[in-house]
Amino acid sequence: MPKKPTPDDLRNLLAPRTEPCISLFLPLPRHGAELAMAPVRFRNLVRQAEALLAERYDAKRIRELIAPLAGLAEAVDVFTPGPEGLAAFRADGVLETYRVWPSPPERAVVADSFHVKPLLRSLQDRNRYHVLAIGTRRVALYDGSERGLVPRALPGLPAPLEPTATGGARNGGGRGARGGPGKAPAEGDGGRREETLRRFRAADAALREALPGATPILLAGPGNVLPAFREVCTHPAVHPEGVDGAVDDVAVDELHERVLPAARRALEARNARLVEEFLKAQDRGLGSDVLTTVAEAAVAGRVRRLVVAGGKTLFGRVDRETGEVTLHAGQSGPQDDDVLDDLAETVLARGGEVFVLDAAKMPHEVAAVAIYRW
Repeated sequence: MPKKPTPDDLRNLLAPRTEPCISLFLPLPRHGAELAMAPVRFRNLVRQAEALLAERYDAKRIRELIAPLAGLAEAVDVFTPGPEGLAAFRADGVLETYRVWPSPPERAVVADSFHVKPLLRSLQDRNRYHVLAIGTRRVALYDGSERGLVPRALPGLPAPLEPTATGGARNGGGRGARGGPGKAPAEGDGGRREETLRRFRAADAALREALPGATPILLAGPGNVLPAFREVCTHPAVHPEGVDGAVDDVAVDELHERVLPAARRALEARNARLVEEFLKAQDRGLGSDVLTTVAEAAVAGRVRRLVVAGGKTLFGRVDRETGEVTLHAGQSGPQDDDVLDDLAETVLARGGEVFVLDAAKMPHEVAAVAIYRW
């Protein structure tokens, strides 16, 4: 059964290996006749890969590589309903299948390395966010996307408060506490206020330990509780816009519906900052939107952050020693790869970051831009 990719999976796929490397991608509909046709479409992708292999490899070698992929078309647990897409990777000693989101375009790629850009899009935090739900009785963390929220265990988060005999929350400002139902302790509440701030400091420390990246964190909770958390919050990714309302007894689907508009705005703001950061770096001579210059800097290890256009493919080759780029109108053989994919692989291997933006939101509408270390 295909699994959700992890950063370790990406590192494994990027490891040097004997060519050829086969990458197949298939969007999976939610239901209906299109879903029933998914195995047929996958077989077509396998045949496309076979045709590309035939340009360079003998029949025996091709059969060894293709047979496991052809067998996937008969597996009932591979083509379950979307909206995710299917990604399959095959090379000597490797057969991996993943469910990826956003759903990738349907295509087959045969090259000297795996085509991993769809996995990058699935793994990176461009379309993801976190929600910290701060109630009067509990603090809970969720991983969020367009599709929904998933609870995430986070060591160090304060434990849920036990209800008191009066129906409130012990030490938590619940109903029956002096602040009133759902209210944060006021300045005059002394010990109760300090206990609340202590719990919020613990939550902030847990966030900083587990979520060191720039993925937006949205706060959800009663409007008179959130300011108390912001008072002690030090995590730079916490979004200024909060989502007001009780969260203790709210279903996950309802919470997702509430936070999604704010999450979209947070992600758009983060993408805009990414573009702004590049433009400032370019003005200082520490960035470029010229593909050949970006490639040369990538192989030299100068690229701190690479941003590539999602949905755009540039077939060709990148010389791993000099950074020289050769582009082709289409995939001209099994040694051709997506140049953007090769650049991403090169930057990641040298400790840089890679982001994928919608093509329409790329600076100057180019295929790739880079921010340099020096």
